[in-house]
Amino acid sequence: MFPESFFHRQNNTRIEQVANFIKAAAFRQYDKKVESERQMLFRVTLKFITLIVLISIFDSLLDLFLELFDLLINLLHLFIEAIEYMLELLLVYILHTNTQQSETIIVNAVIIIALFLAYRLLPNIPQLYIHSKRNFRAVYLRHIKRESSCWRTMSLRYKIKWCIAHSLGTTSFLLLM
Repeated sequence: MFPESFFHRQNNTRIEQVANFIKAAAFRQYDKKVESERQMLFRVTLKFITLIVLISIFDSLLDLFLELFDLLINLLHLFIEAIEYMLELLLVYILHTNTQQSETIIVNAVIIIALFLAYRLLPNIPQLYIHSKRNFRAVYLRHIKRESSCWRTMSLRYKIKWCIAHSLGTTSFLLLM
């Protein structure tokens, strides 16, 4: 009924549309320059409500994080044990060793690999530190520049409402805590 190229072209454009939407949504910056005062008040209120909720359930969030971290460590340990067991069986069948000799071979191989990786990575740590510090500083300076230019373009009325909203949020935060 329809040629095959019709469906291929239609799916391709849908895929391209979805990809373009994801790219636009992922890198879209919230523009405060066109924000209304009501949107600003809602944003500040949401910020302080989120802060109060996070601080009030901090203990539960910390417990959840520690339990997830413990689960991750246990899963990693099981994964390492499975790899070690497979290597042990492989060494037993290939080299006809017993389990103690296989474990000794595996431990020595892991130590050699760790020493080699340390030998290759340790000299590069200062360059990695400098590179990451430079990148974080550039991101921070871009953020400060964007915020300051946004603040300079705001009207006096907007600035007064912003200061009042933040001072009310801070005082209610301090009173609730």
